Amino acid sequence: MVMDDGDNTLEENTQGETGGAGEEAAPALSRGTMVGRYLVAEVIGRGGMGVVYKAFDPDLNRPVALKLLSLKSTGDSSGSSSRARLLREGQALAQLSHPNVVTVFDVG
Repeated sequence: MVMDDGDNTLEENTQGETGGAGEEAAPALSRGTMVGRYLVAEVIGRGGMGVVYKAFDPDLNRPVALKLLSLKSTGDSSGSSSRARLLREGQALAQLSHPNVVTVFDVG
């Protein structure tokens, strides 16, 4: 999911970076890695569904946040239920317009 970071500043969330009890954190993508058209800058948070990265959209010249699923952490080997959950989350967020809620640009 690609989200606008709102004010061009994203603070790193270090809570839970190692995952839950007995769970290994997914390896972070390196700075400069391209994910689609987005350029990864750094990890800004980890959660139950995956990892959120600070990134940049060079086509539209703006910072974004990328939420990437971790299939290992969800236990969904095919990824179908995780993708459906992410799509529902994106659709719900896309219906909202509020300064404290991220703007969703893409889900895929």
